[in-house]
Amino acid sequence: MKQKLSSFCSASVLTFLILFVFTAFCVAGENTGVIQPLAYGVKSLEKIHVEQGKDSVSKSYCRCRYPVFSAGGSAAAINAALHGWIADSTAIAPGKEYTGDRSIESLAANFLQDYEKYRKDFPVNWPYEFELDGSVLFNRSGVLAVGLSCYSFTGGAHGNSHTEYFVFDVRTGRRLGLRDVFIEGFEETLNKLIDRRFRQMKGLSPEDRLDNAKGTLFENYIHFNRNFAFTDKGVSFYYNQYEIAAYAYGPTIIDLTYHELQEILKQEFREL
Repeated sequence: MKQKLSSFCSASVLTFLILFVFTAFCVAGENTGVIQPLAYGVKSLEKIHVEQGKDSVSKSYCRCRYPVFSAGGSAAAINAALHGWIADSTAIAPGKEYTGDRSIESLAANFLQDYEKYRKDFPVNWPYEFELDGSVLFNRSGVLAVGLSCYSFTGGAHGNSHTEYFVFDVRTGRRLGLRDVFIEGFEETLNKLIDRRFRQMKGLSPEDRLDNAKGTLFENYIHFNRNFAFTDKGVSFYYNQYEIAAYAYGPTIIDLTYHELQEILKQEFREL
C-alpha cells in the first residue's frame, strides 16, 4: 500500500512539475514579447462546367486553394488583403457591372457563368480555366509572407500566369513594403546585389550585356521590384513573365541571403 501511494505521489509530483514548467514557458514567452506563428488552415474549392460537343467534351473549371488565417486580431485584416487581391486582380475578378456577392465561391461561379454567356454569343471550342494556389512562405517572429500563384486561360495562344508575394506585420495585419523593411537609401545597394545574383545565375561576367540571347532580358539592367517575400534563408524577389523578359523564358526569381542584406535591412529584420 505504501509503495502504491509513493508511486502515485511521485507521478503526481512529476505531472505537476511538467505543467508548471510548460506554464512558466508560455508566460515567459508572453512577457518577453515572443510572437507565435499565425494559425491558419487551407481552403479549397472546385467548380466545373461540362460542355458536350458533337465530337468532344469540354470542361471549364475554376480551382482555388489558399490559406485562411485565424487567431490573433490581425487575421481578419490579412484575410481581407488576400481576398481583395484574388477578387480584384485575377481572371475571376468580375466586371464593373457585377453587383453580386464577392466571396471566392461566388466569383468562381460567375467566372463559369461568363463562359456560358460567351459560348452563346461566340461558339468556341476551348474551355475556360482558372487555378489559384496559395502558400505560406514565412511565418515567425511577427512576420508573415504569403505567395499567391494563379493561372488562367480564356483563349489565345497560351494561358497567363502570375505570382504575387505578400509580407505582413502579424501584430497589425498591415502589408509591408520595401521601405518598411530596408533602411533609407537601400536602393543602389539592393540593385547591385540583384544584378550580381542574376549574373551568377546566368553565368555572366560583370561586363556582359543582359539584353541579348544569353542575358535574356528586355533591357541591359535588372533592378529590384516590389514583389518580394521573406523566406527561411533571406529575401526573394519574383519577376513574372513579360515583366523583364519574354514569355518563353518564364519567371525570374532572385534569392538573396540575410547575410548579403545585413547592411540594408532594418535591425528588426536582420535575424528573423
